[in-house]
Parts: sequence; C-alpha cells; structure tokens
Amino acid sequence: MDALTSAVIEGAKSIFKLSLSGIKTISKYEENICELQEEISYLRNKKILIEEEVSIAIMDGKTPKQQVTEWLRKVSRAEDAVRPLLQMLQTPDQHIDGRSFKMLQQYQQSRRVANKLEHVKELNSTYFETVAPEKSSPIKAMEEMQVSSLFGQQAASDMMKLLEILNSDDNKRIGVWGKGGIGKTTSVKNLINHLCNSSPNSFNIVIWVQVSRDLNLSMIQTQIAERLHLKVEAGDTTHSLANRILRRLKMRVEATRRKILLVLDDVWEKIDLDAVGIPSRDSCCKILLTTRSFDVCRDMSVDAPFQLNLMSEDDAWNLFVQSAGSVLYLDGIQSPARKIVASCRGLPLAIKTLGKSLRDTPQTAIWRNTYLRWRCSSPLFKNIEKEVFRPLALSYHSLPSKILQQCFLFCSLYPASFSIDVVELIQCWVSDGLIHENQTVEEAFNYGVALIEHLKDSCLLDQDGGQGTVKMHDVFRDLAILLSQNEELFGFHCQSSLPFNQMPKESSRRVSLIGCKIYRLQEYPVYSNLTVLFLQGNPIKIIPDDYFLNLKSLRVLNLSKTEITSLPSSFLCLVELRSLYLRGCFSLTKLPSLEPLCKLIVLDLSSTPIRELPEGLGSLCRLRELNLSYTRLLKKIASGSISGLSSLETLDMSFSAYNWNPKMSSCHQNATFDELLSLDRLSVLKIRLDSVDSLASASSWIKKLRKFDIQISPNDSNFDAQSNEKRLVLRGVDLLQEHLQSLLHNTTSLSLLTCEGMAQRHWLSLSSLMSLTISNCSGIRILISQEKSSHAMFPNLQHLVLDHLKNLETIVEGILSRGICLSNLKTIQVLDCPKLKGTISYAMLRHVKKLEEIKVSGCENMCRVIESGGQKKKNLPVLRVIEVKNMVKLRTICDGMWVCPVLQQIEVSHCFELKKLPISVGDSCSLKEIRGDVKWWNNLIWENHDDKSFFLKHFQAYSREDCLKRQKYK
Repeated sequence: MDALTSAVIEGAKSIFKLSLSGIKTISKYEENICELQEEISYLRNKKILIEEEVSIAIMDGKTPKQQVTEWLRKVSRAEDAVRPLLQMLQTPDQHIDGRSFKMLQQYQQSRRVANKLEHVKELNSTYFETVAPEKSSPIKAMEEMQVSSLFGQQAASDMMKLLEILNSDDNKRIGVWGKGGIGKTTSVKNLINHLCNSSPNSFNIVIWVQVSRDLNLSMIQTQIAERLHLKVEAGDTTHSLANRILRRLKMRVEATRRKILLVLDDVWEKIDLDAVGIPSRDSCCKILLTTRSFDVCRDMSVDAPFQLNLMSEDDAWNLFVQSAGSVLYLDGIQSPARKIVASCRGLPLAIKTLGKSLRDTPQTAIWRNTYLRWRCSSPLFKNIEKEVFRPLALSYHSLPSKILQQCFLFCSLYPASFSIDVVELIQCWVSDGLIHENQTVEEAFNYGVALIEHLKDSCLLDQDGGQGTVKMHDVFRDLAILLSQNEELFGFHCQSSLPFNQMPKESSRRVSLIGCKIYRLQEYPVYSNLTVLFLQGNPIKIIPDDYFLNLKSLRVLNLSKTEITSLPSSFLCLVELRSLYLRGCFSLTKLPSLEPLCKLIVLDLSSTPIRELPEGLGSLCRLRELNLSYTRLLKKIASGSISGLSSLETLDMSFSAYNWNPKMSSCHQNATFDELLSLDRLSVLKIRLDSVDSLASASSWIKKLRKFDIQISPNDSNFDAQSNEKRLVLRGVDLLQEHLQSLLHNTTSLSLLTCEGMAQRHWLSLSSLMSLTISNCSGIRILISQEKSSHAMFPNLQHLVLDHLKNLETIVEGILSRGICLSNLKTIQVLDCPKLKGTISYAMLRHVKKLEEIKVSGCENMCRVIESGGQKKKNLPVLRVIEVKNMVKLRTICDGMWVCPVLQQIEVSHCFELKKLPISVGDSCSLKEIRGDVKWWNNLIWENHDDKSFFLKHFQAYSREDCLKRQKYK
C-alpha cells in the first residue's frame, strides 16, 4: 500500500513538474520569439563577415578550415529552418492567443521556438581565430621597395609635396612628370617606402606596375594579378582577366573599406584602365603614374600633375661627391670636377653616372680630358652612353613623327645654354621644309609653337627665362648630337662654341659652326646637299668669291654678327635660299642685287649700317618677313621696292632712320607710305612716322593689321618695342587731329608723351585700350571727370602709368555711376605728379576691384595713397604689391584698415612720415616681404608688441647697394 501510494505521489510530482515546465515554456513564448529574431539577425551578419574572410583567404591562396566550412553549412540549415517558422508565426490566424489551440498544441509550438533559439545561440557563440591556416604567404598591403635614398633638400621637399597631393581626397589621379633621368621612379618608390613605414594602413593594397614603352595590356594585367595572388589561366583573354581583376579588387575594398593605390611607372601613352580591370571611376582607387610627357598626364585625365625639377647646384655637387668618392679632395681634381657637374645641369642620372665612372681615378689629366670629351658630346667611357644616353634616347624615339624628331635635332644646332629665339627657330623650320611654307606667317608660327610645346611637354626642350625664347638642356643637347651622328638621313653636324677642328661630312645637310672662332672660310666647300648653314658669331671678314658655288641647295644662311664687309659674287647662286640672316653685321654697308633670290621668304638686315636697300628687292615677290629694325643709317629705299613685295606679311622698321614723309621721299625718288598701303597681305607693322598726315587715307587699312607698333614723332626719337598686339606711341602730337581717330580706336597699348589736346580729349571711344601711359603732358588736370565720364569708360584697361604730369590734381573726380569703367585695371603706376594728393580716390576705389599692383613715387605733396571716403575698411581683394617711394609728406597708405587677403609685398623708401602700416596680423597670412629703410622701420608705430614681432619676420632691410642707388637717384 505504501509502495503504491509512493508511486502515485512520484507520478503526480512528475506530471506536476511537466505541467509546470510546459506552462513556463508557453509563458515565455512571446519573449522567445523576439529573442529568436534578434539572434538569427546577428547570426546572418556574422555569417556575412565570415564569408568575406573566407573569400579573402581564398584570394590569398589559402584553404578555409573544415570547422569553418561546417559552421557555414549549419548556419545555412538553421536559416532554412527558422525562416518558415518565423513566417508562420507572423500569420495572424496562427498566432497563439490561448483560444485557437489546445494546451498540447500550444506547448509543442512553444517548444519548437525554444529549441531553435537554443541552437541559434550555440552557433552564435562559435568563435574562429582564423578562418584558414597560413599555407601560403598573405598579401601585404605594402611592400618596401629596393631603391636608393633621396638625395638633397629639393628631392625631400618634392616627396613631401607629393605625399600631400596623394593624401588629398580630391586627387584621384596623380601624374609625376619630368625629364628622363631626373628621378621620377626614385621619388615615387621612396614615397611608397615612406607610407610603408609611417602609414602602413593608409591603403588596402599598393600595386606597382612597370609599364613598357611598347604598351602591352596583358603585361600590365599579369603584374596586377601576381600582386593579388590571382592565378592567370592559359585561356584568359584580356577581357576575362579584366573582369576577374575587377572582382578581386572590389572584394578587397568591400572587406576592409580602404582604398587601393595603383602605381604605373614609366607611362608613354594613354592606358585604358577599364580594359585592364581597374575601377578607375570608383573613388576607392587612386592612380599614381610617372611619365616623361605632360601629354600623357592630359590624356590620362590627371587631377594633379606634379613636375619634378632639376637639382640645385649644391645638391648636384654633393651627389657627385657621394658618387665619385674621396678622390675629389686630391690636388687639381676639384676644378675640372666642378665643371663636369655644372655641365650636367642638375640631371641626377648624368651626375651619378659620371661620378661613378671617375671614382678612385686620381689622375688630373683624366679628369680634364673627361670634361673636354663630355663637353664635346663624345663620352669617354662606354657606360656613359649606355647608362645616360640610351635611357634618355627613349624620349626621342617615342616622338610621334620624323618631323618632330628633326625639330628636336635642329635645336642642337645652337650652342649649349643658348637662348633660342622662337620666331627665328620657326622661320628656319619653315625655310628648311620641316613646316610647309604654303601657309601664312601666323599659321606657320602657330603650328611651330605647337611643335615646340610638344617637345617641351616631352621634356626635350625647356622654357627659357626670357620672353619668346626656349632652351635645350645641355645633356639633352649632347644626346641630340649623339643621335644625329646615327641619323645619316637627317645630316646634322654641330660644332658650336668650340674651336673649329673638324670638317663636316660631304653628305651633311645641316651644319652649325656658331661661335667657332673661324676667321677664314675654305675656298671651295663641296656640300651639294647642304640646306642649313649657321656661321653666326664668327670673326669672318671675307667670304671667298667661289664659296657658294657648290651650295646651290642652301635654304637657310645665317651670317649674323660676323665681320663681313660684303657678300661674294657666288652669293647670287643661292637660288633655293629661303632665309637670309645678316643681323648685327656692323661692317656690312652694301648688298648686291637680290633679284636672283626669287624664293626668299625671310630677310633680316637688322642692326646693320646699310644706307640703302639693295637693288632687286622689289622683285622678291615671295618675301614674307622683312626686318629692318635698328637700321639707323638707312636713308634710301628705291621707289617701287616696297610695293613689289606682294607677299609681305611682316615689316619691322622700329628704330630705323628711314623717313616716310611723303614730301621728302618724293624729292629723292624714295618709297612712300602709300606703298605700304598697297600691301594687301601685310598684317604686322612696326614703324616710325614723322606726322599724322601719312595716315590720312589709311583708316580701313589699319583695321586689317593683326599687330602694329606705330610711333609718331616729329623728331628721330624711338622707344622700345613692346610685345603688345597693337601699340601706338605719340610724341608731340595734337590728339584732336582727325587722322588719328581710326588709329586710336584700334589701339590696345597707347603711350602719350608731351602731347597737346589732353584736356579736350574724350576717352569714351577707346574701348580696345588695355595699356595707357601718359607722360609729360602738362595740359591734363583730371584723367576722368564726372562731367565727361561714362560707366563704360576704359572698360578693358589693365595697366595705367601716369608720369611727370605737373598739373594732374586727381585721377578720378566725382562719383561715377557703377559700370565697367576701370573694372579690369590690374596695375597703376604714378611717378612725379607734384599736385596729386592721393592716388586712388574713394570714387575710383569703388571700381578697381581687380587691382593687383600700386606703385607711387616722387609725388611730393601726396599725403595718402588710398582715400577712404569715410569707410572703416577698404576691400582690395587681389592686391599683391604696394610700393611707395620718395614722398616726404606721405603720412598714410590708407585711412583706417584695408582688407587685402593676397597681399605679398610692401616696399617703402624715403617716406619717413609714414608711421603706420594699415594691415593687421589676421589679414596678412599671404605676406612674404616688407622692404624698406631700417630708419623708417624703427620709427613705425604698432598696436602692440606681438604685431611688431610678427611683421619683423617679413622685414627685409635695404642693402648698402640699394641705399647707394637710391641716393644717386634722389
């Protein structure tokens, strides 16, 4: 009985416990559903991350662990099991509400949810330290590159600038360009190493690709694939491999959210990055390329082109010392060594190669001989040609046409470090047939400029410091001379600036013997193919009579700055001659008849003492350019000579003594101004006229001129020719003369000196004027007055000079209505105007918002430069330079404070009453220099000591030489 009772009790307990557990399970049903939804969502996210890690592991050549693979399968099964359960529970009529199901059904459903929740939790709790074992080496984001360290301050500075460009989000494509051998690859490799050491996580991966001169997309793809551990299959096409590369790169970016850097080294032409498989339009990818050609930067749509510069003199020497070693400190070595370094002109490749070739060479004679051979473009050691010239020659061979190659070689005809005049160079190219001569002068010039720009963009030619000139780097000139020896077809022979010691080959076509100290020419040269002969700068006095007999193919002859007194009779045999240069032949007083030279297109007789133009000039019906500038003794031009030049497009007679006065000319049967009017093709004219009368019937003719520099003066005064498009200089002329009107309307640059009629002159019609100079015109009291002005006065004027105007009281009088009056003024210079008390009045200040420079000097009564008009702050947003000199009453530059955000330079001289500068520390971030007298600086008044300390850093006191010059001027 007891046993039965005990069994019944235990059974009851079990049923009770089971019932209690079921009730508890049912009661947690809603809570379990919410938790299951959260856990399965977390599991899905974890699965995505693990799958990404598996994908990257596979890309890195690894095999995922079996536990990882099994876990992913379990997760997929769990997702499949949970998904219908959750969907069923979200159906309204299936939801457990205590009425729709019986107790048992409720329990079963609740139990299923609880079991799935427990299983999902177990999967979520699984942790993998790695998803795949290290069976192969992983892909490193960055790999340190083998490269020599950067040398010199300039190189280090360039690398930091490049790093700044690379870090900018705005720059997706960066182009490092410069000459061959300048160190582009070295700089970029050092940049990568810098990133590797200082910012190893800055990029997901850095991919370095060496691009060959003969572009091969497959080779580029192969290098990228190897870097990504992507196996290239035998059947891969360029297109299929591009898709695989693209997928692999995108997976890496998505996995790490970091950018890719692709470096393309030594690019010679445009690369279609999309065809390679590079996500070039995606912000996740940055492209850094190196090239010798700026054209490549353009074609590749580079955001930030960065040009590497040549080494400084100090850096070049230090690099040479490093390469050549301690032998440089031996007696007698350093002098030729420094000459060798100087001849390399800062090109690192040449400096290092020459230094290494002479390392541990103690003989002074060898050093001197090396310099001579190097200077003569005859390398002493074979490795110089191999290591220096052969790499540089790739730039030459990559030029797209034989014409460009010949244009490059042509530049080597000029001496080392020679400033090559662009106009003359293009004239020679036209005359030699490199540019078709059946074009106008302007068309040929424009085409020539395009060729020059291409050579500059290819780093084979350099911009010279002078205007309108270019230069060839000495090493590249040596390269050109070396190449020309192999280009027999082109026939170049250059021996410029060296003592003449080698006769050109008989097959030579272009020969340059510039400045070779030739005193006597050989009697009878046999060069039947010669088209170009440069003899300028030689002390040649006599040319043998038969010298030109065998040079009948000659097209360009330059005898400038020789000492010849006449041309030989054989000169008339040069029937193919296109260009003849006799510039600066100071002993040449007369020329033979030029009638046989019927194909001549360029004749330069500038700076010669000729008194009359040669006979037969009028028969040169193909002549396009005639330069008679600085012919200060020229008195006779036979009537009909000029009108016969029916093809003439350019006539330069600036600083010539020839008198175009019609009355005087007719007396001597000379050419008159009317002959110029008959030249329908004339487009560029530089000339001096005695009076305005010659222009009486020239109004429509003047409009056709593309450029002119006309100076009208009743005496022989001349003024320096400028590069302005249309320049007019009037001296001692009445501005109210009717014949002047058409000329004034077409002028872009106007200079008025001691002219009359200034007070009555109405300026409104001069809308083309860009530059205006008024000097010594006592009749002018006001330049622009409210009564006679218009809102459209001087709309295009950019430069204004007012000089020695003793009665000028104000530049702008009264308030002008807002418009375009003076709205483009960039510079104003005021000199010695004693009645002027201010330069820029408030009325003027309202209009000159583009003003960049203000220079005022010698205005003895000027108290202030800029008048405020009661404004506390004056805004000159683009003002860069302010100069005030020799004004004893000047007390302030500007009343109150001015806002000049880009001001760079202030210069003050002999203005000792100027006690305060109208600038503050906050507005002076762009300031580079304050120049002035120490005495003036020490007497300045400052708001506080901090301001003085700040501006002291920018102060540059006048040197002793400056002070002596100013005292002399004063």
